[in-house]
Amino acid sequence: MPVRLLRSRLPILALCLLVVSCGYIPRQVAGLPPDASWDALPLRKWLAEDRAEPVALAFCAPPECSPGLTVGVIRLTGKDADVTDALLKDPERLVRALRSPAGRAKPVKTRITVERLKDAPYPGFAIDLAPGDGGKRPAYGAAFGRRDGEVLSVVLVIGEVPDVVRDTAKEVAARELGS
Repeated sequence: MPVRLLRSRLPILALCLLVVSCGYIPRQVAGLPPDASWDALPLRKWLAEDRAEPVALAFCAPPECSPGLTVGVIRLTGKDADVTDALLKDPERLVRALRSPAGRAKPVKTRITVERLKDAPYPGFAIDLAPGDGGKRPAYGAAFGRRDGEVLSVVLVIGEVPDVVRDTAKEVAARELGS
């Protein structure tokens, strides 16, 4: 009797597992090439923060992509949305915060430059980070955000070549945030 009961419940159990596992299937980032070189990550299940909702995350690593890139889309609300929106409009605040020695035993010697990106319908900036001693290659980033009431949607791109990072951020932002 218990085996027959288990067999009759097996399709229901399988359906439940499929529905629950849908949250683990990552969403592709709109605006990226649909080829196999880009991998999406199941970011929603990795982060359990209430303040930021990861929407999509993808990366493309060499040799498939040269240079390597990481692209993310997140949704923020409340105070985090307000702070991030202010940083998108005034990225020099981010530089000051990154250079601040508050809470650090030794000051960080990092070369940080930012540039406001004004050729988009929403606020954004590009950032370059490099060790002060020049011992390692710099990292480049770009971010755009669009406010819709209490919700701020942000596109963030990080990579190794500044022009590729900026161009990718503009393309993804056009698709993810609208124009």
